[in-house]
Amino acid sequence: MEKVFKALGDRTRLEILLLIALNPDICLCHIEECFHLSNSTLSRHLKELESVNLVATKKVAKWKHYQINQLGLELVDLIKKVDQQDLYNSVSVKSALLNKEPQC
Repeated sequence: MEKVFKALGDRTRLEILLLIALNPDICLCHIEECFHLSNSTLSRHLKELESVNLVATKKVAKWKHYQINQLGLELVDLIKKVDQQDLYNSVSVKSALLNKEPQC
């Protein structure tokens, strides 16, 4: 349990989790569009979320696609209920701006 809360203790990982929840089966290339992070930093954040079973991955061609797991969905629901900083709404705006054209 401590590992899950540690993973969610980082705002960037929270935003990534919410983005994946808003975009089922999102490709890594689309996640990269939303976050101005180095590939290694983004990869580390995603690996942390995956290691605590909040998200899962599958490989499609050369790209990884991310899906939210049941625990992740339950935590997203909780975040929406207690979010005082409108984190969910700010990620929703980012999600709406995604280029949905498949490049992957």
